[in-house]
Amino acid sequence: MHSLPLFLDPSSVRCVVVGGGEVATRKLRTLLDAGVNCRVVARVLHHELAQLVEEHSLDCERRPFRADDLEHVNLVIAATDDKEANLEIHRLAIEAGVWINAVDDLDHSSAIFPSIINRDPVTVAISTAGHSPTLARRLRARVETILSSGLGRLALYMGERRSGVGKALSDPRSRRDFWDSVLDGPIPDLVEAGRIREADEVLEDSMRGIRGSSRRGLVSLVGAGPGDPDLLTLKALECLQRADVVYYDNLISDQVLDRIRRDAKRVYVGKRRGVEGTIQQVINEMLVHDALAGLRVVRLKGGDPLIFGRGGEELEALKSADIEFEVVPGITAASGSAAIAGVPLTHRDVAHSVRFITAQVSAMSSDIDWEALVGERQTLVVYMGLSELAVVTQKLFEHGMDELTPVAVVSRASYHDQKVVTGTLSNIVGRVESNDVSGPATIIVGRVVALSRSPSKDS
Repeated sequence: MHSLPLFLDPSSVRCVVVGGGEVATRKLRTLLDAGVNCRVVARVLHHELAQLVEEHSLDCERRPFRADDLEHVNLVIAATDDKEANLEIHRLAIEAGVWINAVDDLDHSSAIFPSIINRDPVTVAISTAGHSPTLARRLRARVETILSSGLGRLALYMGERRSGVGKALSDPRSRRDFWDSVLDGPIPDLVEAGRIREADEVLEDSMRGIRGSSRRGLVSLVGAGPGDPDLLTLKALECLQRADVVYYDNLISDQVLDRIRRDAKRVYVGKRRGVEGTIQQVINEMLVHDALAGLRVVRLKGGDPLIFGRGGEELEALKSADIEFEVVPGITAASGSAAIAGVPLTHRDVAHSVRFITAQVSAMSSDIDWEALVGERQTLVVYMGLSELAVVTQKLFEHGMDELTPVAVVSRASYHDQKVVTGTLSNIVGRVESNDVSGPATIIVGRVVALSRSPSKDS
């Protein structure tokens, strides 16, 4: 992070605003709305700032800034129209250990004003670390549209009843699950409508149900998609935010991992080619063990959990242990890679079907029906095939596929360094080697590749 977000008790902030123009007025108004103790130092006061000073009976001295103005304060706003004066304020503030906000000067600010959404007592602050106030304003507008005007009332309602719930439910996980169920139920709507008595009745009924039952674990097999966190489903995000423990593999991007609830336990169970990883049986046992302990467990998989992700084996283990589970689909590698490359996996005039295979060395000799994969009007998608690309293309050629059949290799689809290399069955290996393609990669074979957004693109 480029900045550390903190919410301060306004009564603990003592601020001096230096400057008397419109910018100083905006900053002062924000501080006063939050309940911050302020005083003003300025040669000349803008008429609106003068009104604020009078309305709030603020200490105000009409003179240049002095070093002793930093005594007994912990925040200074440098909002003069004199750049040299602002720089001097910054120097003195740093020496005195006082936070400084130098207006429109990121390099000389140790404190930055975020864009604020106020649903008192709920406060949402959005910051771009000073790089783009316009972007922060746009984000604030977008978030405001999804936050109910009654959100503050709901927060107060829950806060007033927090102590009673805490006494009834001593286990932290049980309390968290209970409050999650409250937010998913009718209580928020009842509170917003002012029907507090009915909300309390629902709350008490829910409490009685919790007291009379033991916590049950749940395992969620969640598809993380190709890597871009914006491609996660809303259900996937919900699971990640409620999880007690998340098991993930090496196909999960750091950006997706950042969406996991901060205090959830993360367990890496990935397997890489040539490197010994956690065997599937052990993963199955860990999922069952945590669910029996009453935890909310997420098994996070790249792409879709039931397409070449061994999710079926995990489901069998969960069923055998009578564990409650759910499957949250994700965008599989085939769909994600095709979208990035602009390749239609099916097309009325070119391909009527799609086949998915996984290219494993152990399967090359016997498990794959290569003759069935060389059909004219179908698309073949090969998962985990980058290291076996030469073998795959040779096998397809040997079983009758035209050497001029278009091929696309999509590397790291949806990542910032994604790459699409196109060619034919006869030359794709060389093109991939010359373009330094890295995994994970998906291979798309068929005439549909010729319809891609950039059929001549090879890097």
